[in-house]
Amino acid sequence: MTARSWLALAPDPPGLALPDDLRDRDPLRGRDCGWVSQMRPFVRAFSRPGEVVFDPFCGFGTTLLAASLEGRRGLGTEIDPDRAALARERLRRHGVEAEIVPGSLPQARLPARIALCLTSVPYFGCDWRGEARAGPSPGQLPGQLYGAPDFAQYLATMRTIFHAVREALPDDGYCIAMVENARLGDRMVAQAWELARLLGSLFEPCEERVLLYPARGAASMGTASMDAASTGAAVADDDPARTDRSHEYALVFRKRRPALDIDGARALLRRLRADGHDLQVYGSFLPWLDADPAADAPPPSDIDARVDGDPERFRALLATLVRLGFRLSLWGDPVNADVRPETVRAHGYLRAERLQGDGRRVQLDLVPRDAG
Repeated sequence: MTARSWLALAPDPPGLALPDDLRDRDPLRGRDCGWVSQMRPFVRAFSRPGEVVFDPFCGFGTTLLAASLEGRRGLGTEIDPDRAALARERLRRHGVEAEIVPGSLPQARLPARIALCLTSVPYFGCDWRGEARAGPSPGQLPGQLYGAPDFAQYLATMRTIFHAVREALPDDGYCIAMVENARLGDRMVAQAWELARLLGSLFEPCEERVLLYPARGAASMGTASMDAASTGAAVADDDPARTDRSHEYALVFRKRRPALDIDGARALLRRLRADGHDLQVYGSFLPWLDADPAADAPPPSDIDARVDGDPERFRALLATLVRLGFRLSLWGDPVNADVRPETVRAHGYLRAERLQGDGRRVQLDLVPRDAG
């Protein structure tokens, strides 16, 4: 792949584009169908021949077709059965054998080990006209994201799916998601930034590419035209507040254990204990607590610690961490020092992370003990 931070894409040739007869049978008339030319450079750069390239929102099978053309095996999940049938038909016309698993992660069972996750995510607020899917709730599949009733549920479902992707990826495997900041009427929805934040809680960010599409004329084909297609808004040439939205981001993440500043972590624990905070360290950092262990011990990426669950003492600990430059979050969502211990227990743990200007990083995953 080129070292440029942007890729100027050309529309697929007629032989690779989504056929009109398949487009006409889709509830959105295929307006969210990406390009094979969009996916092929990422398949080549982030996977090897013969490996499995997975798309959790495979739609019309574009990623699976690109994977096959590059000598990889395509695998996808698709929650909408009608779209899955269209994708299978499209792939059959190309003589491609790629598997599409019905449903959605985490319930869907993947029949092969994946090497790369590569996808264009469904856009929020797209006026879905296909089969409605409720969710997420216990015992149900995550819902049809195009039909999500609100952005909070959309993001919660997206996180559930990408958490399952993380479990399926090998260490050092890549997860690449293509998305743009969408527009609903006169409101811009920061979908790209929210997705980047969500993925950043699961993976390590590596890179981004800006994908540039031919303006306007290609709007019926490119995924980057979703908001214009949804609103039907005209774009005036002399209106600086409006754009033709002919770009998209490829957010490149990797499943990798981020490096921990060992000396900084030890110094932090000494500081917190000297201030009277009770932390019981366990897990991968424990052998590193006082001295470097044997050479075969893998370096930790965080500090796991059980802490006092009394609400006042818990809040005092979090307030100290905030003063020391730590950012607090629950499953990637920012919180402040007033978060209740029971809220943290419901999520499993609270993450406190500090990134310094020289790149050094300290992270704690805190579990409040029961008050009793």
